[in-house]
Amino acid sequence: MDVSITVSDSSANSLYRWLAADPEVSRHATVALGDDREPGGMGGTLEVVNVVLSNAIALSSLLVAVASWRNSRPRPPSVTVEGDGVEIPIEPDET
Repeated sequence: MDVSITVSDSSANSLYRWLAADPEVSRHATVALGDDREPGGMGGTLEVVNVVLSNAIALSSLLVAVASWRNSRPRPPSVTVEGDGVEIPIEPDET
């Protein structure tokens, strides 16, 4: 299962390192850093962390790791997790 995680700010490198270091995620997934830029496109690009999961059950570990990473941020960014045509936006709490 291929999953893309889009981060609304420039912290995709941080998320990538967090996921790559998580033993539950790295046991069942391949994590790579990419971007959503169109070929030949310019500017305004959101960075993407691409994840290839070995099975659907590993998705729960991935989501827990993403939530843990967001909770560790002083200002949690918006994150969108997309896979198999399903898009899940995760927005910061407005408090």
